[in-house]
Amino acid sequence: YPVSVGELAAYVPAASVDYIITDPPYSREFLPVYSDLAKFAAHALKAGGSLLVMVGESYLPEVMARLNGHLKYQWLICYLTPGGQAAQLWERNVNTFWKPVLWYVKGSYKGKWVGDVVESAVNDNDKRFHEWGQSESGIADLMQHFTEPGDVICDPFVGGGTVAVVALALGRQFIGADKDSHAIAITKGRLQAG
Repeated sequence: YPVSVGELAAYVPAASVDYIITDPPYSREFLPVYSDLAKFAAHALKAGGSLLVMVGESYLPEVMARLNGHLKYQWLICYLTPGGQAAQLWERNVNTFWKPVLWYVKGSYKGKWVGDVVESAVNDNDKRFHEWGQSESGIADLMQHFTEPGDVICDPFVGGGTVAVVALALGRQFIGADKDSHAIAITKGRLQAG
């Protein structure tokens, strides 16, 4: 059944997740979910665990304000999306060939050194499973930069299931949720077919 990020703490034990890797909606109307995400991350992440959250550039200051206070800002990761897959932001007159991934930590990060650029394969913009879907190649690059086999990965905005598919393919454990029952069904189907 559908569960929103604001309700997810009731289902995920405290301090049980190594990484939250997620891609919430970017438009202004969805800004409140980032406050809920920050509260959930503070609950679910292990000490030193990381939140890696894709965001759009349009409301970046507002998103960061909602995440601050619950977690410690660590860095900004550049997620390159090369090729002809640029999103056109008509209201800003911008073609964007990358997106920010905000990196926040619960407490202090003591993990491995990481580079701050990840990349999807050229023209690998995959919208087959969800209109806001990300490529498996890009999520795999992000996940391999940060996580290790056996880590517990959580995606509270599972959408079309890309984080789930990549996590399991790379030997990570996965916890996912979404408030959209259709998204959950698509993700389950992808996992069963995989």
